[in-house]
Amino acid sequence: MRRKTIKILCALLAALLLFSACAGDAGQETPADEPAGGEESGQTAFSLTLPYYPNDSLNPYFAASALNRALASLFCEPLYRVGSDYTPHAVLAASAENSGTTLTVTLADAHFSDGAAVSAADVVYSFERAKESGWYASRLSSVTAARRSGAQVVFTLAAPNVYAANLLTFPIVRSGTADDAESVPTGTGVFTLSADGTLSDNPSSQKTCAAQSVTLFAVKDTAHLVNALEIGNISYLFDDFDDGTYSRPSARTTFVTMNNLVYLGVSGTGVLQSSAVRTAIYYAVDQANLAASAYRGCAEGAALPFHPAFCAAQNLSAGKTAADPDTAADILSRLGYNRYNADGLLTNGTNTLEMTLLVNAENTFRVTAAYAIAESLNAAGFSVTVESVPSADYLNRIAAGQFTLYLGEVKLGEDLSLSPFFAEGGAAAAGIDKTLPVCSAYTAFCAGETDAAAFCEAFLDDMPFIPLCYRSGLAAYSAQIAPDFSTAAYDMYGDITLWKANG
Repeated sequence: MRRKTIKILCALLAALLLFSACAGDAGQETPADEPAGGEESGQTAFSLTLPYYPNDSLNPYFAASALNRALASLFCEPLYRVGSDYTPHAVLAASAENSGTTLTVTLADAHFSDGAAVSAADVVYSFERAKESGWYASRLSSVTAARRSGAQVVFTLAAPNVYAANLLTFPIVRSGTADDAESVPTGTGVFTLSADGTLSDNPSSQKTCAAQSVTLFAVKDTAHLVNALEIGNISYLFDDFDDGTYSRPSARTTFVTMNNLVYLGVSGTGVLQSSAVRTAIYYAVDQANLAASAYRGCAEGAALPFHPAFCAAQNLSAGKTAADPDTAADILSRLGYNRYNADGLLTNGTNTLEMTLLVNAENTFRVTAAYAIAESLNAAGFSVTVESVPSADYLNRIAAGQFTLYLGEVKLGEDLSLSPFFAEGGAAAAGIDKTLPVCSAYTAFCAGETDAAAFCEAFLDDMPFIPLCYRSGLAAYSAQIAPDFSTAAYDMYGDITLWKANG
């Protein structure tokens, strides 16, 4: 395999390049003049330039930025990589046995870049670094411990989880090489990170990469990223639109559906104690239109709480994503809501369907979606008023239960666990009655005692919250490359060995 070198730019050169990018100059480090890579495997060679923050660590367990963490996939590998359909694919694991609250992993035969074999001790060391890192710790919150058992690693789970292998995506590094922000982690990736700040071919890797060269381009802040892509200083950029602001660079783009579930939370009190009323709300809302219009195409409508790609992999029915006002009206009519009171509100003689919809005023996507939802519900006979409040007020009111409806978003793990809704104290559990049969149905699903279809049937019966859509991020990239989108969106660069030259 040919040598590919990535030289991390010194601080002075980084500043000069950043100035050039802002000025519209396409200045960047010129890769060494060397023959095209990938010829041995018949691949067409290409060059990559990826962004990084020079003032942030390149040790994935200490990196504060998503950009720098993402680079770890170049020189490290996980136990499992999760596919775009949320199926786990073994990388450094040979197999895993899931039994109740333990997951026992047998390691594959693999070696670090220094030639040392990957051992159970290295995996436990990597897990401990991950649990000490804020980013990885939150993703591993349901995995409480890891220990060696001979040549195997036994992970302890907080609760049974048949999809626990999906959580083992943290980078595996050799023991003692990732203790602090300045440490140089030794991994098993297609590249190796050297002490002098270069990425070179990993002599122990059996994999190849078609990239002829990969150069790191220093950026000062996110404001410069789009400009750097458009003038050719970087090859690839991913925007998760987390602030609710949409922009589209002048480049090739692909929407990638993420694990961010947008939903309507319900109070579970008053008229919303009725699962039938909650179901009427479900039918009145147009999930597909919200994704296309309110979220400007940066989302995919969700008829069920599970990710659409996971639903397809489980052969679940596509379900309803378009509004069905007739069904909503029929449900309300059967509940006795078939006349209007003196105030013009639909009533069953005792109650009305008057309610408020709480939304975070600081997110444009959500505010737009809230008004669209209110319009749909009002057309179906509800009387919904949008309350758009600052983020702090929004969070405090939800925590205090001071809402009837609220528009929320929760980022799920790669196991797509819905525990934020069903666990006591879960981040999205406000208003959900834990005595509902759907809660025990979800516990049974996690334990493997029932399948996804049976859980979804229980969910649609109880409707503890209303799924709306899964948000998408936007991958923007050079016309010369074809990135890998075979993995779930948590991995910004996917499998670097699967990237190809476009055409």
